[in-house]
Amino acid sequence: MSILLILVALLSLSGGFIGADEVHLINGHCLRGRILSDDGKQVVLQVPEGKIWIRKSRISSILKLDPKRTLLEECNRRIQGGTPGSAIPFLRKEYRQSPLRDQILPIYRESLLCEIERQLELEKMERVLELWKEYQTLAGTSSRDGLIREKIFQGQERLLNLESDIHIALEMDRPLQATSCIRNLLAEFPSEHRKWNTTLAENLLEAGRRAYDRGDLEKAAPLLIDSVILLPHQLHRARTAIVYCATRGHGLTIDQAQQLLPRQPAVFLAAAKDAEKSGNGLDRASHLDRVRKLVGEEINPVEIATQLSTRAHEELAGAPSEALDITSHIDQHHARLWQQWHLPGKPPAAIEVRFHDNSEQMNEILGPGSAPVRFTVEMNYGQLISETLHMVVEDPFIDQDALPRELFRNTLVKIVGSSCWLPPWLEEGMCAISRGELARRRDLHLLKDAYNLGNLPDITDLLEMKASAVDELYRATCGSLVEWLISDVPPALLPDLLLRWSEEGLEQSLSTVTGADTLHELQQDWIRGSIKGH
Repeated sequence: MSILLILVALLSLSGGFIGADEVHLINGHCLRGRILSDDGKQVVLQVPEGKIWIRKSRISSILKLDPKRTLLEECNRRIQGGTPGSAIPFLRKEYRQSPLRDQILPIYRESLLCEIERQLELEKMERVLELWKEYQTLAGTSSRDGLIREKIFQGQERLLNLESDIHIALEMDRPLQATSCIRNLLAEFPSEHRKWNTTLAENLLEAGRRAYDRGDLEKAAPLLIDSVILLPHQLHRARTAIVYCATRGHGLTIDQAQQLLPRQPAVFLAAAKDAEKSGNGLDRASHLDRVRKLVGEEINPVEIATQLSTRAHEELAGAPSEALDITSHIDQHHARLWQQWHLPGKPPAAIEVRFHDNSEQMNEILGPGSAPVRFTVEMNYGQLISETLHMVVEDPFIDQDALPRELFRNTLVKIVGSSCWLPPWLEEGMCAISRGELARRRDLHLLKDAYNLGNLPDITDLLEMKASAVDELYRATCGSLVEWLISDVPPALLPDLLLRWSEEGLEQSLSTVTGADTLHELQQDWIRGSIKGH
């Protein structure tokens, strides 16, 4: 379909159908779309990519355009600008709902066809197959159909070949090769992750185990870490090995390894060695004192390393892992939070912990809830009487995720500086970025997957949350967004900024804090900075 024919179709639309408006912003930018609502405080503008919420205070003027200059013309500009896919959701909706669908059809087909060709160039065959299926439901043909159809048949055959490569590697008991084959498949067909993620995680763990057993710690560390990021419950087998690799300079940093085993002498020995290299005698002495408290006055580095390595071998082979020392994890997370957020005073000396056999038992006592870690607080006339931390320690990932998250939630008032209520998206985001390193890496994995699959949550959805996020992807999105928003904010100014967002909302301070004029622009900036940037 030529651009000329599309323009003819655009000019045939009259009577105000899908009419457009131009919104001129104070900063000189111009947005063209259809105004859906204007309550005097904000304008909701429909553009081909979706809806944009704009504060009225940012708008200098609004112009009503000639009816012939419609939103479909904006869609055509997307085609000419090389981003035809951005207009497809809007065209799809208008085509289904409009009485003038025959006049929308030409640009709808052309947008699909151009996006299919673009995705073929990017070798994104899964997206091509989705769009081709949609394209085939529309009336009409194009001279380009034959060549595209041939490439699609090749893509379908490609999927079968990739799956065959995986099965061959699995049958030959080559876990490392299997992980490579699965990743090759997922790079081209992201939605296949539901079918292959578990197999990928299990083979990453097995490949990591074999590399560890033959002493190749440089290769073992990333394999074991990736296996846990995909399937967090595998931490019960990989925890000690990941820590041992870190003490040998591979994978996690020493500080991150300490989050996994807070009372491990080998970790403090490695920290002392690093301090010695940097010429920090005080830190070295402090770390060695911690080692002596754990093993006695006589320090035998070889024996300490051997014990840790042997335990790692056994756990990787399937031996039961040691129970988590929850008290040491609480102390370690508190110390980290106080240092990270420059909190006043000292961390709590001790917190009463009550363990429950399962979530059902805890819910019977505390009432319905979803978190495996929950605080109860007893107050008397505004005075704190007691705090109790309730836990279900059946999840080996709890020390990376739920425990530090809820410890921070209980500490949040010290950062905000008042008892001000934070909106759910902001509270959940602050708590999410205070978790362990592996949990944060899993967040990034979830966000990248969601972006590739096209189901990344919208910022407007986060702002409308009425309660703390239960969904893991939404929690990860809150954390990533908040971390990006406050990354350049000095600690001394953070409390005022949090209170401002709580009282006025994020939109009111967009341009002054983020440099973005709309939530849509903010979403794109965040994606580029936090998801594509990694």
